[in-house]
Amino acid sequence: MKKARVILFALMLSLALNSGFAQGKWGKDSTQCLMALNNLKQYHESKSFTEAYPELLAALKYCPPKSSVNMYVYGQSVYKFLAEKATNPERKKALIDSLALMYDSRANYFPRYAVKAQTYKTYDLISLGANDEIVYKELLKTIEVAGENTESAIFVLALHKAKDLMDKGKLTADAVMDLYTKGSPILEAQTKSADNEIKQAAETAKKDFESLFAVSGVANCENLVKLFTPRFEANPNDKDLVTKVVALLNNAGCVKEDLFLKSVESLNKLEPSYLTAYYLYRLYASKEDNATATKYLQEAIESQGSDDIQDGEYLMELATYYFHKFKNNAKAIEYAKLAVSKNQAMAGKAYMLIGSIWATNKCGG
Repeated sequence: MKKARVILFALMLSLALNSGFAQGKWGKDSTQCLMALNNLKQYHESKSFTEAYPELLAALKYCPPKSSVNMYVYGQSVYKFLAEKATNPERKKALIDSLALMYDSRANYFPRYAVKAQTYKTYDLISLGANDEIVYKELLKTIEVAGENTESAIFVLALHKAKDLMDKGKLTADAVMDLYTKGSPILEAQTKSADNEIKQAAETAKKDFESLFAVSGVANCENLVKLFTPRFEANPNDKDLVTKVVALLNNAGCVKEDLFLKSVESLNKLEPSYLTAYYLYRLYASKEDNATATKYLQEAIESQGSDDIQDGEYLMELATYYFHKFKNNAKAIEYAKLAVSKNQAMAGKAYMLIGSIWATNKCGG
């Protein structure tokens, strides 16, 4: 077998030298270059990475940078293997730096592989335990290079690292906001991809991305309003955007913000439900806009999405509202009785309210 490989290499070398192309592609040391590449390939295929190392060094020494993309592909495997086995911290760091150089060279000399090289460079640096700041820098570079084709998992990893660095005082809240602003629309677009694999991965990543941002400490009312107001005003009928705004503002406790009220109203128009209507009732009630509040509470009761148990609870709330806010005893009693007819569990509250109403009536003579 070894003899056959030698014969094959000799034939390849002869063809390369006789083609007149050797000097250009393989350089002035074409013999050493081709021999090193051939040996490197053989060791790589047999996963003999320790033996492949000196052949890699020889290939890098004798071969022109643009001679072979496989020189860097094989180099990635060799340096990653050696870095994983290294026990000396300084030696390991040097090997990781060399691994990064293999990826950078591949991207630089063979641009069509730039996105793949940068993406897997980042994954390898993470798996090898590279410094958080270096990893974060590479994650951002991956997003910059890949753009809308960035793997969805990269955004989650980037936001996770950003939060960690911010917690350590090494990154500002604005940087985290910028990352979220950049990643959110790309993930949103990927969830609508025709490629089912990309779509499913993006849907999972989007949930994780949103959850991380929500607990990052950056998602306070001021930042959220600043970030989403222009986007909402530009696309008030974008259901996905509006749903996201409602969820983030609600989770952050920003229910008194005008943006929250507007986004809930928009969502109630785009996708009306008893929940959005009830939310609007609570919002307008807090503003003492009683007429609008009761309108939305009645809308929630009349919604097809709620069952009798839920309707009974809402009717009881409506009865109480009419009694306290409008001083309309007749309506309050009407809704209290209707609440019991829908949900027997409301009987105690209903009869107590009716009793209170009669007790407040003043009888003359």
